[in-house]
Amino acid sequence: MARVGGGALPDVAEQSEPTTLPDLIVDILPTNPTASIVQGDMLAVVVFALLVGISITRVQPSRAAPFLALMDALLSISMNIVKWAMFLAPFAVFGLMAQLVMRMGFETMLGISGYVGTVLFGLAGLLCLYLVIALAFARITPFRFAKEAGSNLLLAFSTSSSSAVMPVTIQTARQLGVPQSIANLVIPLGATMNMAGTALYQAVAILFLAQLAGVDLTMAQIAVVVGTLVASSIGAPGTPGVSIAILVNVASSMHIPVEGMVIILGVDRLLDMCRTAVNVTGDLVAAVLFRAVGQEAAAAA
Repeated sequence: MARVGGGALPDVAEQSEPTTLPDLIVDILPTNPTASIVQGDMLAVVVFALLVGISITRVQPSRAAPFLALMDALLSISMNIVKWAMFLAPFAVFGLMAQLVMRMGFETMLGISGYVGTVLFGLAGLLCLYLVIALAFARITPFRFAKEAGSNLLLAFSTSSSSAVMPVTIQTARQLGVPQSIANLVIPLGATMNMAGTALYQAVAILFLAQLAGVDLTMAQIAVVVGTLVASSIGAPGTPGVSIAILVNVASSMHIPVEGMVIILGVDRLLDMCRTAVNVTGDLVAAVLFRAVGQEAAAAA
């Protein structure tokens, strides 16, 4: 209670109860699916889609047929739009690169070439690792993978969104021999949780910001930063520019000045396109690995 005189009000400590398992489950369940789709909350969208899919299997096929026909029509319409985007993608990439050079100048571009080269080298190494895993465990050669997934990766590169190309990624997984049930489960989960390329880019960007500001990070701090970025990238919306917000928050928590973000933003779009293609590659490799594991289990049985 407040005092009558000019005394100060007593501080009231708000006690918050620890989060329990039921609370976590409630937080995952989408309360407004439409808002989750608009906001890009892919985890809530995936949970909602799983609930709808399970519910469809529990109703009569005749009642579920109109809904499935509507989804098939929406998929066909989306594929037509994707084809238009693939036709315009080379022109868009050329315009983006021309705008970047005109805005930053050749001298600045040469100055940050080491940062860009490091990120691209790391992404190339991660891409090669994915291809080796697909060859070793799923018997899919890099040539076949490039032939079947080339257009999908080009679309992911041009759109910078693993969520936008999800229908195409599912079709590509089917062309690689993945059953539809596995593709429909693994690809949406991968578009939400498999952000290895994004985590790699953010780790290099944090080190670049620290070097620009003259901040020396110890090995323990670098390990903490990498672990935080990997955890933060899980569940991040697969839309362009989302990693910048995560990057700023992590840099601020490590007391790294973020003035150098201006330089990072200048080349972020190009690196975003590259890491999106790597993330989509990881989703496809995960799908073919699940197929290989299922085949081995069936053979053993």
